Amino acid sequence: MDPQWCRITTNQEPWLGPNKIALARTTIKGIPAIITPPWALNTDWNGLKLHDLKRALEKSSEALVVIDLPIGKTCEWQKPWNIQETHTRILEWNQNETGLEQWPKHRLKQVKKAASKGITIEHSYDVEEMVQLHQLARQRKSIDSNEDALKKLLEHVVRSPHQSSLIARDEKGSAIANAVVLHNNGRSIYAFGGQHRSPLSSLATVSLLHKAIEIAANIGQTSFDFGGSRDSGVDRFYSEFGAQKITKQRAVFCRVPQRLWLRLMRPDLFD
Repeated sequence: MDPQWCRITTNQEPWLGPNKIALARTTIKGIPAIITPPWALNTDWNGLKLHDLKRALEKSSEALVVIDLPIGKTCEWQKPWNIQETHTRILEWNQNETGLEQWPKHRLKQVKKAASKGITIEHSYDVEEMVQLHQLARQRKSIDSNEDALKKLLEHVVRSPHQSSLIARDEKGSAIANAVVLHNNGRSIYAFGGQHRSPLSSLATVSLLHKAIEIAANIGQTSFDFGGSRDSGVDRFYSEFGAQKITKQRAVFCRVPQRLWLRLMRPDLFD
């Protein structure tokens, strides 16, 4: 496991659960919890027996457990566990391909148009610039985001050899959009992104995705994970690039005394 990925947004080291699964201790609405931290959402569970994991988590002292299962792992745990389904979008290709062959013609034309407008894609390790673009996108959508926590996380991520941090600039060199892609075994994941809304921002985003998939194919990857989105418009956008819908599961366990409080404060955990 890459040590630069094994950090969360505090100075706390991750807790390694059964079979060295990366989990973290935290609090959710004041309730002690064990969760899958954001940086571990795409790690694999090798050789794990799910009933061993379930038994270990039920014995933990924390009142709440929220774990995200990796792609391909499913469980049928009964109550009091609550099993939720979400999804991601993944573009897959053969070893001798790049994945870009599956793109629709109008998206490929946008990449050429972006170049004609002076948009360039380059590697960048300027965390301040990344955070600024990320925050602009969240503010536009009225999404809460902890700027200091994000900065700490990105500072660790950009030190990893298993990532590509890309930024799109206009002909004057101003940043338009960025994308941070993490490279796992055979799969690259679009993990972070931000955008300064402008007439060029949509072209810049398409060009970033094009470059990210090209990089993934060049290092031997055979799939690109767009990350999925609860926003139906964003989800449709990802599907246009040939990315198929892949189901993922989340398992939630909450002890009885704390359940009523969390049903009021975090109803999404019980949907």
